[in-house]
Amino acid sequence: MYVLAGNYEKAKSMLSDAELDAETFGAVSNVSMFLSLVFRYPEEDVYDTLNDNWEAFADFISDYSDSKITLYDHTEMESDYIKLFEQDMDGNKIVPYISFYTEDNKMLYGESTFKIREWMARAGFVLGEDVTELEDHVYIVLEFISMLFKKLSEPENLESWYGSLHNLYNVLENYGPVLADHFAAAVAKRDDMPFYRDFSVILSGFLNDIDPIMEDVFTESK
Repeated sequence: MYVLAGNYEKAKSMLSDAELDAETFGAVSNVSMFLSLVFRYPEEDVYDTLNDNWEAFADFISDYSDSKITLYDHTEMESDYIKLFEQDMDGNKIVPYISFYTEDNKMLYGESTFKIREWMARAGFVLGEDVTELEDHVYIVLEFISMLFKKLSEPENLESWYGSLHNLYNVLENYGPVLADHFAAAVAKRDDMPFYRDFSVILSGFLNDIDPIMEDVFTESK
């Protein structure tokens, strides 16, 4: 609460004996990036990166899912992604933008987009020139979370560490439930897309575990 309010002095007094758990922060950063890759369009380099790192995340996958999830044919995966998130002719596509779930009229490019854009700018998170998606696309938000955990594991200084923590809790407090309870819940109903269905369950479980993970880190390091 103090971090969210920007009251770093009070937060510092509470965490004065806490130690930096670079290993845990680094692991959560890696998982966030892996999930970011899962929920972005599987063009060749994205697909190859998933394939190259699949075994490294096998334990993480099994921890959050009882299903035997495998990376399937590249062309089929591209087709499924388009049908699920972009151009379903039956009108059943899932919108992967946070604003869709937070705006009363389900408008894209809403207030949520601008808030996330502000937090990204504050953290120095810059999208590549080839990125055409809005900043509140699920995969971009997950990549941003990954970057923030990376900054927590390798802080430039104490102020930057608390700044990263502030940005992280802004995202998790405001939009974590949107990702877990709205977006992921919608994808979890798609039995015709077992890969994305199962990973949506993993995404929801992981996001809901971040706060307990952070609590454990700060409690155990005192």
